[in-house]
Amino acid sequence: MKHASNDLIQYLQSEQSFLMADLYEFLLVDGTALRYSTFDADFLCDDRLYSSTGPIIRRSRTRCVIGVEVDTLNLEVVPGPNDLLLGLPWLKAVGAGALDGATLALYRVFLQPDLSVVGGITLFVGQVADIQITRSLAKLTVNSAVQMLNVKLPRNVWQPGCTHTLYDADCGIDRNDPAIATETTVQSGSTSTTLASGLALVEARWFEQGYVQFLSGSLTGLRRTIKSCSGDGVFQLLLPLPSIPAVGDSFKAYPGCDKTQATCTNKFHNVRNFRGFPYIPVSETAI
Repeated sequence: MKHASNDLIQYLQSEQSFLMADLYEFLLVDGTALRYSTFDADFLCDDRLYSSTGPIIRRSRTRCVIGVEVDTLNLEVVPGPNDLLLGLPWLKAVGAGALDGATLALYRVFLQPDLSVVGGITLFVGQVADIQITRSLAKLTVNSAVQMLNVKLPRNVWQPGCTHTLYDADCGIDRNDPAIATETTVQSGSTSTTLASGLALVEARWFEQGYVQFLSGSLTGLRRTIKSCSGDGVFQLLLPLPSIPAVGDSFKAYPGCDKTQATCTNKFHNVRNFRGFPYIPVSETAI
């Protein structure tokens, strides 16, 4: 059900034509809010400024249905050459994961001839689920908030592997501990999927399932999961980088965890926080 104020209801009943604008509000996981308007002028709504000079946004239709159903909104975002997101060109920032897990709210507001806001309604609220990037635009698939009801229960399951996520509060490992991360620089021969670091690793698989994070250069702040790592310090990345890093760019490599008790004990010395159940008896099939 969509809620409208009494002023808006009276306005819609008394007027024959309307000025309308769609408002898009992206809330990033770090708390940053991006607000855009489809109108040709900037204006304030609920003390929030919506910009008309941001990227061009095209969307699919919204629906109203009876029952519990996960609705989907499809967006095509076409940024201009001067549109920035977190200090980076819009598409480059999206490719680096700026919109991963972001929440989108779509509002429609009705305006007086002097551009004062009469009222508005919420058309859609959801979370960015899928992103596809081309040379000129980003295609976003946003699932409605009803998808949160798809969370499987119970929260904890009986399984051999640890149920914690590495570096989270339950795991207890501090990713900022100097003994955890290894800082190094990009060496020649690196590509969009391979990072040559020149590290001499005692254990080649130490960083598998971990990630790298760039500290300098054009990819500053970008993370990529490590698929594998050889003994001479060459990292194979799970997903390609948006551009090839320059020689000398610095990055940190963080080790990964396969969630076994042996890894938790021998690699991280953190068995006190291990949340797996490797000793659950297995029933034998009756002969």
